[in-house]
Parts: sequence; structure tokens; C-alpha cells
Amino acid sequence: QKQPALAWLGAVVEGKLIVGLYQMNLDLEQSAPLRRRGPRPEGNDDAMPMIPPPPPGLPPRHPLQLMKRTAIMGGTLYAMHDINLFHNIIHSPEVKHEWFKIGLASSIAIMAIKAYLELYQGKKNKKKVEYENFRAATHASIVLILIAWISFHKSLSPLYGGFKTMLIMIGFGFGVLLQAALMIPVWGQNFLSFVILTFFLQQYK
Repeated sequence: QKQPALAWLGAVVEGKLIVGLYQMNLDLEQSAPLRRRGPRPEGNDDAMPMIPPPPPGLPPRHPLQLMKRTAIMGGTLYAMHDINLFHNIIHSPEVKHEWFKIGLASSIAIMAIKAYLELYQGKKNKKKVEYENFRAATHASIVLILIAWISFHKSLSPLYGGFKTMLIMIGFGFGVLLQAALMIPVWGQNFLSFVILTFFLQQYK
């Protein structure tokens, strides 16, 4: 009974983390015009007061930022290779493959929603991809994330145990998915996701 409870708790934490990061990005986008405003003109009482500049930091595409994210991703992938995660998923009889297939199906659905919103609604229809415009899609994505988390947890926990499985999934979410999303543009994310998932589905039989 402890493993489903841990899986549910981990899924809720990851769901809240994703929603929090999404809201933080929206706040940064909405506050960008304010941060770009110049100083208050002298003698104009109706002008908006000057907004203090943001704290100094490296831009997202700075080489040091890219090196840091690459190091995090590489270290995470090496740790997963060290515990033979990919090989065990494909070949280990201790992995519950029925649950793993449910997790894969949920992941494919999340990718489809992501591609639809970003490429079709965002790029083609020029709609701003935010919660207010796509509430139903956001809620569906959160539900699918919960389903995928619980399914992968129940699939891998017989082999790795509940706590280690949770560490693996948090590591993959933060160390691989998040770092890739911060490094790679939207079109590249969807293309690489399609290629990698297609390759994995060919191997996973």
C-alpha cells in the first residue's frame, strides 16, 4: 500500500512543479514590457514610474548556461545507464510491462497535446499558448502526467523499489526532460520527441 501512495504523492509534486514552472514563465513573459520601460520623464507626473531592472544573470542561450544544462543531462543519463535502466525496461521480467505500456500511451498523448498547442495553435493560428486560452488542454495534460507517473512507478517499482523508482523518475523529469526543454527550441523538442519515441517503440516489443 505504500508504493501507490508514494507514486500518487510524487505525481502530485511533479504536477505542481510543472504548473508552477508554467506560471513562472507566463509571469516573466507578461512582465517583460514593464522591465523594458525606460526611466520616468522629468516633469511628467502622469508617466509610469520606472520599474527597477531585473537581477543580473546569464541569458538562457549563454554558453555557460548550455554547458550547465548539458552537464546535468549527461550526468543523469550516465546514472541511468549505470543502473542498466534501458536494458531492464526492455528485457527484465521483473518490470510490469502492462503498466509500462499505459505510461507510454499517456506520454504519447501528452506529446500530441503539446505539439497541437505549440505548433498548430501557437505557430499557425497565432494564439498565445497560456492557461486562460487552453484550460481544458492544460487540465488534460495534468491528468495524463499523473497517469503516466503512477503507471511508470508501478511498472519499475518491483525491480528497483518504490523509493529508487521515484528518484529515477524525478531525475529523468528534471535532469533530462526539463533541461532539454530549456535548451532546445519548440520545433526541435517535438521533432526529437517523435524520433526518440519511435525508436524506443521499435525496441520495446
